[in-house]
Amino acid sequence: MKNYTTIACIGWHLLLAVAVTYISYCFRLDITFKDIEPIISILQNTSAMIFTIMGIWIAYVYPNAVLKIVQPSKVTTIFSEDDLKRVKLLVGVVISSAFILLLLLTGVTLKTFLTKTDVFARYWQVFTGIGLWCLLSLIYAQLFCIYAVIASSVNFIIDLKNLNTKKRLSEKLDGKQK
Repeated sequence: MKNYTTIACIGWHLLLAVAVTYISYCFRLDITFKDIEPIISILQNTSAMIFTIMGIWIAYVYPNAVLKIVQPSKVTTIFSEDDLKRVKLLVGVVISSAFILLLLLTGVTLKTFLTKTDVFARYWQVFTGIGLWCLLSLIYAQLFCIYAVIASSVNFIIDLKNLNTKKRLSEKLDGKQK
């Protein structure tokens, strides 16, 4: 079953890569930088938001992790196995959002200088297609980060509800609750 899921996931990513390539090729002649400025702004803001929210969430939900960094001798165990998986996902999302910000900054900076060259003047369609492909790929990566934030939040709420249910059931079985 896991092998099928991996193949389906790879197939989905390949399908999206083909779609992004096709869209980039088709619209390379029609898209201007003014057209994509709002998209770049939304990507920057979303990356910064995810970066901030997930960092705060990690620090709030897993204070032992922060304490371990500040006072390593006081904390012996940081996470359970389930918490470790969740923290890895959260940190992965933070890193992805930071990487998206890095690529946006690099791309916009390069665009400023690249558009003034003779190579760009000759092959502007190629550069526009590549730039559009990169932007659409970053949008896809950002959508994945947003999905991971939502899924982690929902899983966290489900885990809290399950813990609360287990606690109430345990209290009933122990005769501590009426």
